[in-house]
Amino acid sequence: MSTLSPEEFVNKYNGFDYLVVGGGTAGLVIAARLSEDPNITVGVLEAGSYHHNDPLVDIPGFVGRALGNPKYDWAYYSVPQKHINDRSLFQPRGKMLGGSSGVNFMTTVRMPDILTVLLSPSHPTHRASKEEYDAFEALKNPGWNWNSLLGYFKKSETAHPADKDVHSDRHNAELDPDVHGTSGPMHNSFANWASDINVPFFDALEKLGVPRNPDAASGLASGSYTILSAVDPATSKRSYTAPGYYAPNASRPNLVVLTSTQVTKLILTGAGEPYTVSGVQFTTAGTDKMYEVRAKREVILSAGAFGTPQLLELSGIGRREVLERAAVEVKVDLPGVGENLQDHVYVLSLCEMNDDVATFDALQDPGRQATETQLYEQERKGMYSCTQSAHAYIPATAVVPPPELKRLKREIRDNTPELDLTVSLKKQKALLEDWLDDDRHPQIELISWPGFFPVPGTTPRPGVKYHAVFIILLHALSRGSVHITSGSPFDSPSIDPNYLASHVDRDLLVHATRFVKKLHDTEPLKNLTRSYVEPAWEDDAADGGPSVSDEKLGEFIKSTLEPIRHPAGTAAMFPREEGGVVDPKLKVYGTTNLRIIDASVIPIHIAAHPMATIIAMAEKAADIFKADVSV
Repeated sequence: MSTLSPEEFVNKYNGFDYLVVGGGTAGLVIAARLSEDPNITVGVLEAGSYHHNDPLVDIPGFVGRALGNPKYDWAYYSVPQKHINDRSLFQPRGKMLGGSSGVNFMTTVRMPDILTVLLSPSHPTHRASKEEYDAFEALKNPGWNWNSLLGYFKKSETAHPADKDVHSDRHNAELDPDVHGTSGPMHNSFANWASDINVPFFDALEKLGVPRNPDAASGLASGSYTILSAVDPATSKRSYTAPGYYAPNASRPNLVVLTSTQVTKLILTGAGEPYTVSGVQFTTAGTDKMYEVRAKREVILSAGAFGTPQLLELSGIGRREVLERAAVEVKVDLPGVGENLQDHVYVLSLCEMNDDVATFDALQDPGRQATETQLYEQERKGMYSCTQSAHAYIPATAVVPPPELKRLKREIRDNTPELDLTVSLKKQKALLEDWLDDDRHPQIELISWPGFFPVPGTTPRPGVKYHAVFIILLHALSRGSVHITSGSPFDSPSIDPNYLASHVDRDLLVHATRFVKKLHDTEPLKNLTRSYVEPAWEDDAADGGPSVSDEKLGEFIKSTLEPIRHPAGTAAMFPREEGGVVDPKLKVYGTTNLRIIDASVIPIHIAAHPMATIIAMAEKAADIFKADVSV
């Protein structure tokens, strides 16, 4: 890796052909692909450090330990959320080479009375249904669809088959060779340890109408399956974009990375639109000295769903009212900047299980911890080599009774005026209404976590085995925003996800929570379940009705809901007149040479954890940028 000083970076090649702002999930993909041409110079500016061979990043079982640590994490918080009891929620974002692909922004669990163990769900590397990528194109983005992205999914990936000693046929851990890559930079594999809850979880879901899915990467995401995770099975270390895309290419003389460097402003030149971004202003950690570095061709912004709109606004690109309120000179009045914020949210169901069930709770025992540590260090196996692996993607038709589903569709159509404010929002609203009763579009994800996971107010009882289920809303109607509140780049942006602004979001979570109760009441999972912890389900009511009212469940959701931390959409790819920020070639409106590639350009959220999609989109973006230069 380069050890240049800021001054040397600025003077290297008298500036760079491409400046990439943010060496994260997408930024390193772009940098690696553009620098394949030895005649093209690429400079990358990253606010964090390179955590090469860092156990907090590499070891799957340590996922979560880095969160909240400023060496790894921006550690943002939302503004108080008025629809969930005015709670301000943690919003971690990766601050390191590799970005959030290296931390996976997850929650920590602290086991009591032992050496602290921090466990949380890994970042699965799966894909949404074909129709959800085709929706990108339907929203006036020609060339952005499933067929165009599939080749880039494959290009980015090396998929490894399951170890049949760990995963039987009933674990549903299969690979369709037609849709997976075999030689890409990102390694995706199945966990090499599996809880004995997994198969009963799949079997009970099947009895409730949720079938097993042979391979959800094939374009149909609905169903249950063992998930692929970003773990290289040769080392049992996390696979992310720093070791995948940067490390193999770090010796290229035309690829230069400067870490611990915060970009503070884009330098716009010209008398009016379209402006040219001639370079960027930056500072380095521990100093207040400002530097400027020149961009000869283009600046590529890859600062993420929070950082990208922040930098646009600091540079005078955004909604006029926001910029004027922050005392920033308006260069490009672009109202879509920072709007359309979308995220996945979840609530937890927590049960006590039978004593003989295999869960991560075993790590409460110091002796078992030592055994598992040794197993990982010597054989790269065991609990520390992986995290959870059983997931399900469920359409609303499996969770919501038909009359209620019709009511929810009417609610979307007639009682969501906040989705009528722009043309792009109206189009999203129409899609979300159509998708609600379409089985090709999962509305709920369930993650089976074999072990204790904290619901507010709960602590694990020593020696007890637990099963937590993450109940995730995939297509929220609620839309939020992220904006600057001052002209200082060192002030955190105001992040307002507007969680549960739509009653439909809350109602879907109520139904999904009831579904998980039914799941635990269904054999063979029922036979493993001892009691319910949260929600605190009571005995069935005497009249046969629900033991917990919708109102009580709604309050539980408001008081415990958390983001799964997949923010997207804040510099969305739409036509400018419809509220967009970038065109289908990812160029920012009102500029000649400013591009964006990160989660912020996603126009409508997908029913999937987005890392694999962001990487595939960055692979496609690299080809778009190369083609534009060659014209």
